[in-house]
Amino acid sequence: MPRKMSLLTRKEEKRNLRKSFLYGFLTILLGIAIFFLGVPALIKLAIFVGKINSSSTPPEQSDNVPPSPPIFETTFEATNSAIISLSGFAESESTLKLFFNNKKEEVLVDNDGTFVFNNLELEDGQNRIYAIAIDKAGNESSDSKKVSVLYDNEAPELEISQPQDGETFSDDDNKIELIGQTKEGANVLINDHFVVVDSEGNFNYQISLNKGENEIKIITEDSAGNQTEKIIKVNYSP
Repeated sequence: MPRKMSLLTRKEEKRNLRKSFLYGFLTILLGIAIFFLGVPALIKLAIFVGKINSSSTPPEQSDNVPPSPPIFETTFEATNSAIISLSGFAESESTLKLFFNNKKEEVLVDNDGTFVFNNLELEDGQNRIYAIAIDKAGNESSDSKKVSVLYDNEAPELEISQPQDGETFSDDDNKIELIGQTKEGANVLINDHFVVVDSEGNFNYQISLNKGENEIKIITEDSAGNQTEKIIKVNYSP
């Protein structure tokens, strides 16, 4: 047993001796390097080694993926206002280019991906608008879906062929038929009731008269929000 312990002790001593020799040798080499090269040279050497290590890391890949096309958020297709605003969504912090009526506008998309073009001046008739997004890497999206906005500030025509203003009715039946015509695609209200308008702008409506004077109010409104109003008064004497 004592003999086995002494063998282990000798092996451990030899191992420690080798370590001491190695550390001593490295210390001598470091001292010689400092003596001949100096501390600044060692620092430069360390920086050079660091650059080599950093250059061995793979470089960042460049962004060459184009952003998605912008999306407009429009709630109208026609307006009677010459100045409008358009909003929508696109890649956050990208640059948005708007094209309309041979004009160009630019805005920066917000962090939440929303954008707004204010004070866009429309021309009479149809205005076709589209946009592209350009991200920070310079990638361009394809064209957005084209938006068509009609600018129309003329009030729609409204003709009432029956009955005539001031007309008097004395039939036993107190119902009369109102017949008229307006702009194609317009909406018609008669005494606050919606009336069906055909593809050519014609409409008719049955009205029950009260004894005495009856006031009939007709309003027509086109898709741009322009309105025309007429009031007809008729009398009923049963």
